[in-house]
Amino acid sequence: MSNANQLSGANILTRIEAADKTALFKQLVDKAIELPQLKGQKAAILLDAVRQREHQAPTTLGNGVILPHARIAGLQELAVVIATLRTPLECETPDRKPIRIACLLLIPDDQPMRGLKFIAHFAAYARMPHLLEPLLRARQPEEIVERLSRLNIDYQQAVIAGDIMAPCRHWATPDLPLRQVTGLMAHWHLEVLPVLDNKHVVGELACTELFKLGIPDFFSQLKSVGFIRFFDPFEKYFSVEADAKTGDVMSSRICLYPPDATLIEVVFAISVLKYHQIYVVDRQDELLGIIDQALLLERIISL
Repeated sequence: MSNANQLSGANILTRIEAADKTALFKQLVDKAIELPQLKGQKAAILLDAVRQREHQAPTTLGNGVILPHARIAGLQELAVVIATLRTPLECETPDRKPIRIACLLLIPDDQPMRGLKFIAHFAAYARMPHLLEPLLRARQPEEIVERLSRLNIDYQQAVIAGDIMAPCRHWATPDLPLRQVTGLMAHWHLEVLPVLDNKHVVGELACTELFKLGIPDFFSQLKSVGFIRFFDPFEKYFSVEADAKTGDVMSSRICLYPPDATLIEVVFAISVLKYHQIYVVDRQDELLGIIDQALLLERIISL
């Protein structure tokens, strides 16, 4: 898996049973405590750290994968335990698919970016069905070790956009009626929705911009609307919405970055340039993934 932390049979559990996430985490931690880099650590403390991190935000990735993790004081090297489940574990996941494989990651408290690198690479691996399915079918730890040995991670390289991006799960096309798209945004609880034309990002819809559709242009110059408190902003909005297509009202102010864009570029674009989100694209400008404020909070600050 890496030069610093090779997987072996000691890191693998195959076809286990777990009644819930707590039971799953306990089995993972009990296996982890056998690893040499965790000598002197107490299983109860490790389990509590993992559960606290899970309480902050679920670590389910979708596609049947969960990646519980925690930063541990005094740890010198990453500690990894991977388990496949005999019976899929039903719980809340981004795509409603039950958990079939779990990867516990314990991270040195003073080396969070090493953990981020591992999470990014494992998540990318797990999103590929032709790679993940053989892991799920494996009955011997050695089979999993052999397949994951191809997951080569360079921990010396700086964190880049490709390490932290998330797949795009929802989007619109320019020709979709605005009324239909706003309904989908409400259903998915989305503040921003990319607009794609044949895998290329051509714009985005943001709730803040949609609300402005109902407000006359000169209102943007006002400091207060106290003198016109009873103006109905949505009267104009609904007149626009009735016949509009997504492409008519989308914003073309978008930020496209390659996957090797640096973390400081991403943070600058979101925090200083005030882009709603970053679109990571390949050399043909086709969308690879998305980074927004919530993702930065989840992947970086809350690691």
